[in-house]
Amino acid sequence: MLLFCVLFVFKCNEINAQQKPIWLDGYYDETSTSYLKVLVGTSNHSYDYARENAVKQLFKDNVIDSDVEIKMYGDMFDIRSNNNVRIKARVIAEYREKIAYDHICHILVQVAKDPSYDFDKVVISDSYPFSARVFLPGMAQIHKGQTAKGVCFIAGEIAFVGSAIVSHALMKTNINNISSTHNSSLKYQYTKNANTCQTVRNISIAGAAALYVWNVIDGIAAKGEEAIHLGQNNISVSPYTDFNSTGIALNFKF
Repeated sequence: MLLFCVLFVFKCNEINAQQKPIWLDGYYDETSTSYLKVLVGTSNHSYDYARENAVKQLFKDNVIDSDVEIKMYGDMFDIRSNNNVRIKARVIAEYREKIAYDHICHILVQVAKDPSYDFDKVVISDSYPFSARVFLPGMAQIHKGQTAKGVCFIAGEIAFVGSAIVSHALMKTNINNISSTHNSSLKYQYTKNANTCQTVRNISIAGAAALYVWNVIDGIAAKGEEAIHLGQNNISVSPYTDFNSTGIALNFKF
């Protein structure tokens, strides 16, 4: 059973690489100082025109005059209009595609709610911040988009715990049967059955414990599906070492 669970988890750990970014079909998130949204521009001339048309969606959404000035500084850009409205934004990610004769540019942008605000940290990564989900079998894996692996951990724990409970109950039954008969051959058989059930119970308990520890370690360290993380993490887990010890540090930010 343990070998089966190990092989099954390794099989579930194989994740196909995504061909398109997760935000392509639309995304929105915000903090107190900024928000993320997806802009789409199309042009039959070039990707540069398509990108410019995508950026222009910002002042259309914010009802700025048609006469605007767009200044680009790498991935940062400012949009100013004649009525002194200003938008500060930056490009977080970009995806280009061509359909027939149309160049299409998808841009994930971060927009400051006020031009004087600094941008929040944005990370597109397959690494996830620490979560208490790691202490519930399979929950951290499901949260990371690894549903098959999470279900495997849950099923494995249920199988081991169920096996431990059933084998313990059968062991008790056989022990009770030993004292209920005077037949030596039956006593021997009941004793043998009780010892077998005890062994199965102990292996199941050890398997459940090992799988749980593996679940916690995997939930902390394993990569997940690519996700967008906006803002600073309040909790982080990181390894540490000094002259006296090594271990894992759990950091809280207030």
